[in-house]
Amino acid sequence: MASAVLSGRVSTIDQLIATIQKEFPSAGIRITGRARTLRRQAELMAERIRADRNEFIRTYLPRPHIHEMDQWYLTNMNASLDDTIDAFEIIITRAVRNGAVVSKHLSNSARDISWPVGNANTLNRIEARIRALGAHVIREPRAAGGRHWHVDW
Repeated sequence: MASAVLSGRVSTIDQLIATIQKEFPSAGIRITGRARTLRRQAELMAERIRADRNEFIRTYLPRPHIHEMDQWYLTNMNASLDDTIDAFEIIITRAVRNGAVVSKHLSNSARDISWPVGNANTLNRIEARIRALGAHVIREPRAAGGRHWHVDW
C-alpha cells in the first residue's frame, strides 16, 4: 500500500479511508456505512425523503428512478414507512436491473464516514486529498441517519 499512497492512488475504498485516517489523525474519521443490500438502500432513501424531501432531491442526481421515487412519495404522502420502503425497493430493483447506478454502496465501492473534526479549512483539505486519491465526496450534513460524508469511486 505504501507505493500506492506515494503515487497518489489507492486500489480499494478501504485503503483510501485508511490513508485519510493516517494523514488526518485528529479528524477522528470512522467508517459508519459500508456495502448495502437493495432493501437497506430502500430503507435509507425512504427515511430520507420522509424526513426532508428537499434534502433527498439535493442529495441524489436527477435520474429517472429518483424522479419515480419522488413522484411515488408525493402521490402517497400518507403511506407508512414500510409501504414507502417496499415501493422504493421495487423502484431500486428495476433501476439496477436496467443498468442504473442507484448507490455505489450497492456495489461495495462507497463508504460513509463520520463528519471529520476540524474547521472549514481542514475539511476542505481532507476533501481535496480524498479527491486527489481518486474518489468523490458528498457532504451530507442533514442526512436522516445523521451527518456524514459519503465517499465513493
